[in-house]
Amino acid sequence: MGKKSFAVIGYPIGHTMSPFLHNRLMKLSGIEGTYTTMEIPPEQLLDSLPRLRSLDGFNVTIPHKQSILPLLYQADEKAKAFGSVNTVENHNGRLIGHTTDGDGFLHTIEDTGFSLQGHCLILGNGGVAQVFINEILRKSQSPHLTIALHRHQNELPLNDSDAVFSFHQRCDRIAETLSETCRKIGKENAVIDLCSFEELEGMVKSGKTFDLLINATSVGMYPHLAACPVSELVVCACNIVFDAIYNPLTTQLLHLAKKNGIPAVGGMGMLVWQAAAAQKIWTGKTFLSEQVTPIIKDAQNAMQRRFGNIILCGFMGCGKTTVGAIISNALNREFIDMDSYIQKQSGKTISEIFAQDGEKAFRKMETKAVETLSRKEGLVIAAGGGCLLNPKNTELFRETGITILLDAPLALIEQRLKDDHSRPLLECENREDAMRILYEKRQPIYEEAADYVIPVKSTSEEAACLIMELLHAD
Repeated sequence: MGKKSFAVIGYPIGHTMSPFLHNRLMKLSGIEGTYTTMEIPPEQLLDSLPRLRSLDGFNVTIPHKQSILPLLYQADEKAKAFGSVNTVENHNGRLIGHTTDGDGFLHTIEDTGFSLQGHCLILGNGGVAQVFINEILRKSQSPHLTIALHRHQNELPLNDSDAVFSFHQRCDRIAETLSETCRKIGKENAVIDLCSFEELEGMVKSGKTFDLLINATSVGMYPHLAACPVSELVVCACNIVFDAIYNPLTTQLLHLAKKNGIPAVGGMGMLVWQAAAAQKIWTGKTFLSEQVTPIIKDAQNAMQRRFGNIILCGFMGCGKTTVGAIISNALNREFIDMDSYIQKQSGKTISEIFAQDGEKAFRKMETKAVETLSRKEGLVIAAGGGCLLNPKNTELFRETGITILLDAPLALIEQRLKDDHSRPLLECENREDAMRILYEKRQPIYEEAADYVIPVKSTSEEAACLIMELLHAD
């Protein structure tokens, strides 16, 4: 078997995880091949066909998942039913389209131990939602679905009778299509309700509950990390939450679920299983859960390194501010020094906050800052020396980024802070003893909180270089 050649096409394509996933899967299965990205604007898709036919297969992402269909020799039944393709095989020069979304979804549900047998709430009605809906209809013995739809512009405002009529007409058309699907697959017993997101909120206030919430919208996807498709009230009305979004690893929806003790999982597993299904189409290779699970974990780590916020932690004087400024410059990211951020928000220096309001008030300001910054994207953040003493802050940062400990020895810290009197916790009679006690108390907490540890032996420039190597390890 000669060397295989694969790619993913889309526009833009900068944030794709596909090369990482497929290269790992090919290595695991012993396939010699390459997997690259091809950024193809919509208007150039037709002209790109000769290049695509030179490949053994390729994946398709936004905006080509529908527009590729008429350019194919044929598409499988699911791809035709969903009107969407994400995998194309080259069969002796003939391009054949497939969709592996359903395979990825079902594998993820199975691996997590979730069930499709109860009352499922689907958020959205786009291409991904259609995949979920159809798989649930096929797999559930007595399907019960509620599908929440966003109103179109002509279906607003909510108090306009014509707008309401227009929305209900669309719901009737969707219901008719789904009823036909149910008849074809022998699931006439399915119960399917459609509502607007506004109506969903009202239903929940009236006591409606669901067994499984599935987010098939893009709300909360990178870079809009603070967005959530539904309120916390709706989340709390669900027993389990699945979010198809994989970037960030913990969306605001998943954050609310975990905050309320609700089992929840994101979309990275689905993404990896989609890739595994594509490899089966192209190469005939199959994978077991125990083989795929480590790849899911590694993919999560790789994505956080590439796209997540970078949080620098460590004892005062370890170089967080200096190293952070160097890294943000190199990566063209915004740099946030948390102490400076809090000073700007409060209008006081850190020393003034400690003196006038006390350390407890400062720690509350710190947690509020973490809550805000962890829902922003593309940041390099220098965390305050005591910030990660609060486990809540550690978890919030971990949801959308990686934490790197700048591990400086105490002797270097003492040398750097020798003439620095801006640290309230060190301004006491026996400064050296206070520093040593604080260092020994905090260092294990930093190590526990950190995803990666970077030794600081001399200059901040050296530490910054080591971090850049880490970020580009894949």
